[in-house]
Amino acid sequence: MGKQIAFISELPFTGKVSRDHQHMRTEFAQFCALEANHYCFYDYDSKLNKNYDHIILLISKTDKLRDYLYNNKPNLVSDLRNYGKKIWFMQEATAQVYQQMPLHHQIYHYNLLQEVDAVLTENITDFSYFRGLIGDEKQIDTIPTLIIEDNFKHLISTPKEDKAMIGGNCNAWYGGFDSYISALQFDVPISVPKMRNVKNEDQFLNLLPHVTFNEWMKLLSSYRYAVHLMPNVTAGTFALNCAFLGIPCISYSQSDPQRLCQPELSIEKFDLEKSINLAKRLKTDLDFYNKCVTDARINYNKYYSEEVFLQHMNKVLS
Repeated sequence: MGKQIAFISELPFTGKVSRDHQHMRTEFAQFCALEANHYCFYDYDSKLNKNYDHIILLISKTDKLRDYLYNNKPNLVSDLRNYGKKIWFMQEATAQVYQQMPLHHQIYHYNLLQEVDAVLTENITDFSYFRGLIGDEKQIDTIPTLIIEDNFKHLISTPKEDKAMIGGNCNAWYGGFDSYISALQFDVPISVPKMRNVKNEDQFLNLLPHVTFNEWMKLLSSYRYAVHLMPNVTAGTFALNCAFLGIPCISYSQSDPQRLCQPELSIEKFDLEKSINLAKRLKTDLDFYNKCVTDARINYNKYYSEEVFLQHMNKVLS
């Protein structure tokens, strides 16, 4: 890329991410593709010793990190200007997630956005919200969700079995019950990854254990159908995983990976009726099912390959 890039996040490691990393979820993939150095917020002070072109702050929603920054880093952005020419805020979770925090953290978050030079969002649909917070003059761009394909290309040809995956379990954050009601139309076994604890959920669903990202992709690759009606639109990793693997996925159009890769299966938020009708059509109309599979793979390569990611980020970080 030609630019010196550093990410700072809560992840407990310093250095680069190799292409054979066993937990290559999207943020690790982004670090890897950009050949960026990563630092941890809790101990970067003694390690961040070079002048970067870009420093990107990935500030997670955890109470631990937000308390640490509030109590120990009142001048975070101005201090980092000693080490980087351009300081970015990178969205983690929803654009509005900070409003679930105590008021002093909400104010810290808002002030941080005023101090950084630019913002990276997860979706184009987040632009207008951030424009409302920071105005028209600062740069806002997306950092697309990414898969490093090296370890997964062989999974595309995995035979599909008659079973459905819903993208999150039955709580308000993931909207899993809406996904479940839709997936019932397939009349096949339904699985769900364990994300947040929901009492007695394992009595009704095939609840899958936490696994590494590499294990997850292998597991997902054998499913014929997917539904993810998560009302909190974030990076769209589930939708992108499905598109890469050629699994038709019904999900909300506010997610860039969903809307771009599987437009015919993208619905407006809370349109449960359309979700159910699409599920019925995928079950009964083989031509429609096969078209969705083909379109997902074509659109994935068109919009979300690593080559496309790097072309986009070269422009963003020029």
